[in-house]
Amino acid sequence: MTCRHIENNVLSNQKRCEMVMSVSSTFSRREFFPWLAVLSGCSTGLSSPPLSRPASIVASTGMVGDLVRELVPPSLGEVITLIRPGVDPHLYRPTRADLLKVLNARLIFSSGLHLEGRMDALFERADRPGRPSIAITSDIPKDLIIYPDDHSGRPDPHVWMDVSLWRATLGLIARTLKDVFPQAQDEITRREAQLSDVLARLDKTVEEMVASIPEPQRLLVTSHDAFAYFSRRYHIPVESIQGVTTDSEPGVADIDRLVDIITSRKLPAIFTESSVNDRGLRAVVEGVKARGHELILAGPLYTDALGEPGSPADTYVGMMLENARQIASILGGSTAPLDRWTQSSGNTHSSSRCLFKSLSPAVKMCEVDH
Repeated sequence: MTCRHIENNVLSNQKRCEMVMSVSSTFSRREFFPWLAVLSGCSTGLSSPPLSRPASIVASTGMVGDLVRELVPPSLGEVITLIRPGVDPHLYRPTRADLLKVLNARLIFSSGLHLEGRMDALFERADRPGRPSIAITSDIPKDLIIYPDDHSGRPDPHVWMDVSLWRATLGLIARTLKDVFPQAQDEITRREAQLSDVLARLDKTVEEMVASIPEPQRLLVTSHDAFAYFSRRYHIPVESIQGVTTDSEPGVADIDRLVDIITSRKLPAIFTESSVNDRGLRAVVEGVKARGHELILAGPLYTDALGEPGSPADTYVGMMLENARQIASILGGSTAPLDRWTQSSGNTHSSSRCLFKSLSPAVKMCEVDH
């Protein structure tokens, strides 16, 4: 297919045609035609939305959207997250509705490092003057990015599992917001400083809880290799039944390897993940049981997606606290550092968000100073 074969109403906008061609190269023919229908029928095209209406700011995942939402004053517009809670971003297929949201956005934020898979081409092609499309991990020093030893050459995208690295993305997000919304520079700067402080405290809390786990039991076994950054930052070895992505099934050798490790260490538990099928881990439990060792299948931990609204993990802060709580308590550590944090209530959007009162009115500061 070439641009000349696209309907006349699309030919009137060369930029839109280029977007169609870029998206078409990412999808099969059957997947592509619904996208073409959207682009052909959409009057917005690739031009930036009018400045007179409230801005629509698109974020790819809940982890990205959570940071952006706390930096954006509510008066500037709405932050829309594309990938829903509990959905695996590695396997996510963007919909026609997603494309329309991107086309109508004033700003687009993604995680980057190939986390979003099929969305990558869409985000790259959406970047244009007046509508930046930013991968927030692009400012992280390259020597801090982990490259798995799987010969793929692709980086591990799970940067948010190290709170200190996720905190380091705030600068790029804030700079981009201030470029697009210069009238709100002071407010965005204030929010950035306060959120940075909260994440620094969160980082310390997670570190203390993991450090309390007795050495013989300090081994985290999960569904897929999403905890490499967590492992490096918080000094806990990690084993998984799948690699960095979830697009392949674990084999018998993968299961047998974990069974050997778990039985030799007499590990008490392994952990499922909220967005990953647990079939492989259940096979591990059966294999361990056959060798006379009882193993708890705990979890879920939250890795590639936040929890459902109203759950303890429905925010980034809540997600990391809930993960640390489960890991520490089940592997024999202490959750005493959580005493500094309390659950905020009466807010379905942020049931466990622990931020400063001076951020958006919907958010409560819930860390207790000692």
